[in-house]
Amino acid sequence: MLSTPAVPEHLATRRSRSDRSVAVDLVRVVGVVAIVAGHTWDQRHFAQAGLYTWHVPVFFVLTGYLWKPGRSASDELGRRARTLLVPYLSWLVLVTLIWFGFRAALGEPLDTRTLTLLPLGGDWISRPYSAFWFVTCLFVAAVLMRWLERVHAVLPWFVAGVGIAWCIGDRFAIAHIPESAGMAMPALAFMLVGMLLRRYRDTIERPIVTGMVLLVPSWWLGWSGALDTLNMKAGNLGTPLLSVLMAAAISCGMLLIAEGTERWIPRWGRTVVFAVAACAIPMILTHTLSLAITERLGFPSSKWTFLIAYFVPLVVALALRASPAKRFLF
Repeated sequence: MLSTPAVPEHLATRRSRSDRSVAVDLVRVVGVVAIVAGHTWDQRHFAQAGLYTWHVPVFFVLTGYLWKPGRSASDELGRRARTLLVPYLSWLVLVTLIWFGFRAALGEPLDTRTLTLLPLGGDWISRPYSAFWFVTCLFVAAVLMRWLERVHAVLPWFVAGVGIAWCIGDRFAIAHIPESAGMAMPALAFMLVGMLLRRYRDTIERPIVTGMVLLVPSWWLGWSGALDTLNMKAGNLGTPLLSVLMAAAISCGMLLIAEGTERWIPRWGRTVVFAVAACAIPMILTHTLSLAITERLGFPSSKWTFLIAYFVPLVVALALRASPAKRFLF
């Protein structure tokens, strides 16, 4: 009886990387850049109108686009706990030690209020924990989606609608549910959009053109002020329903454009994109620590504080990714 020869591990890894689409990771990289820029210049028009309109929703759309059917809720819980909650808790401890150590070195008193709010997470904690809400929200959204879809296919749409309506009616209440678990409900809407895009992706023959048609007018609606921007952490979904559609269209447009142009990215460029995208979670969780430190040292928001907030977490993440600490931090 003939047996299939085993593929050497290094060749299997090479094959999986070459078969992997760089488009999703490219959008991840762009999304992280937008998040860091948005937090650096959060009061500027270009950040509020040009970045907040899509830079968080796009990650939920990507989650839906990559959704794998057939998993059980318990399997989803275990996978997401490993890839989201473990890094969340690990970085929460590290950021807390660094931040409070830094403040102690400046002679500042212990901020006991922030420490007492850490277990609540989400919208309860601010810089240097500004982006931590996203990880727990994504965790709850993924597990909730898996459970709801196994009950009935319509149920995720219903819960997403309830979440959007809740944000419109009382965004403060839903945003203040601990660990941003409440915001997982409207986040389902973006995941569902990603799933729909994946389902009908083969019918889109000209992804660049379709992507531009989705992205440019939608982005302009936010930039011009015709539609309000989003701040999902605070439960603000902008102009009722329309801003959600705007964010979804921008996100889908970006992904389609990335898929349409990925064939022109050279091999070395793909390697860079894959490496940087793999550092997304650590960068999201730590860039506001860099911003908090530079702010405390008296540096105003500028291109320099942006570069520090982007590249310091990136370099640290790349180094840690090659260490045994990877299993806890990624």
